[in-house]
Amino acid sequence: MLCPLIRWLISREADTGKKTPGWAVRHAGRCESCRAFAAFAESLPARLSEEVPAHLAAASGVNARRNPSALIAPVTDRRAGHRFFLRPVPVAGLVLVLALALGTGIFLVVGIRRGPAYKAEEARAAFAELKRMTAVTEEWPRIVAAAETSLDKERLILEKAARSAYSRLQDRLNITIGRKETKAS
Repeated sequence: MLCPLIRWLISREADTGKKTPGWAVRHAGRCESCRAFAAFAESLPARLSEEVPAHLAAASGVNARRNPSALIAPVTDRRAGHRFFLRPVPVAGLVLVLALALGTGIFLVVGIRRGPAYKAEEARAAFAELKRMTAVTEEWPRIVAAAETSLDKERLILEKAARSAYSRLQDRLNITIGRKETKAS
């Protein structure tokens, strides 16, 4: 179950130079397949340095015998060349989004739309539509009565089922279910 993760960590160390965690090294020491993968990953640079010049010579006619190591790019740590400034594409995207947000009057953080004021007719029409949508219809009392009737029916059915269960228990167990009388002090 851990083997694919361990192999990825071993491969990452070979590619980027980032150390494999200790728990992964211990697993590779116990697991035969992970140990074989680690040995394969260690042998890969030497094997490739031997095979690349012959492959290039056969493919393109390049004379790789003079300096074969010049044809192979050295493995470097990618973090060493990391620059601490913003990359141009994400910055351009951020500037574009902010410009659109400010230009249309929509502020991302606050969420307030600022723009031209509504005309009086538009405002009246919007409020009339809002009142129409939220108004209680004339059928509302009938709808409420129907819901209450339905709930009353459900309550009666539940009471009938409870009485039936009570009488069944009383008949089968020969017990009386009732309140215990207490003496008043």
